[in-house]
Amino acid sequence: MNRELPKLTGLTLLTVLIGPPLLFVMLPQWLFGRHRPLALEVVLLILFWALWAFVVWIVVRHERLPLESIGLRRPDWSSLVAGVLLWLGLRFLLPLITEPLLSAFGTEGFDAGLNEVVRMPVWFRVIAGLTAGIVEETLYRGYAIERLGAITGSRWVGGAISSILFGVAHIPTWGVGFALAVDLPFGIVMTVFYLWKRDLVSNMIAHGGGAVVVMLTEVP
Repeated sequence: MNRELPKLTGLTLLTVLIGPPLLFVMLPQWLFGRHRPLALEVVLLILFWALWAFVVWIVVRHERLPLESIGLRRPDWSSLVAGVLLWLGLRFLLPLITEPLLSAFGTEGFDAGLNEVVRMPVWFRVIAGLTAGIVEETLYRGYAIERLGAITGSRWVGGAISSILFGVAHIPTWGVGFALAVDLPFGIVMTVFYLWKRDLVSNMIAHGGGAVVVMLTEVP
């Protein structure tokens, strides 16, 4: 991709990288506190999807690029298989890294975030998990990595920046310790996998499917 990107791309990239924690976590907490009503959570979820639609619009209409430029191509069986295998790796191998890190960093702030999830009905948790998989992978993997890669000249540099900001973005919800011990390593694995396969759907399947499984089996 040519490094001469449209000016709106820079603003979109900034929104993609820092917008989610600011607009969908910190601002609502400041205005309404942590115990927000379900109706507000639904509105925030819809707005999160609106951000996804905006990014897709920017790619297609403003940048005039195909969705393949952010790794979003027509899925096939290999996408499903790769996504499931990635999820299995995250499920059974990633804890070998994250559990020692959790012991080192601690889990202060995690309980507050968990309490918010527990308050929500199961149907909302499932939709939220799927939303996280689709929207976050599009923002932090597909769009951020590709556009940062175009700016810096290296997708790996773009991936490193995106991974760090992905981990930091989860601090307002889960606390510093959990975000650095779990979300950051998770983001690194997802980034490496994306850079290898360049198949955003596989990432979405692993992220969204894994989130739904956690919501149904591990959240009280």
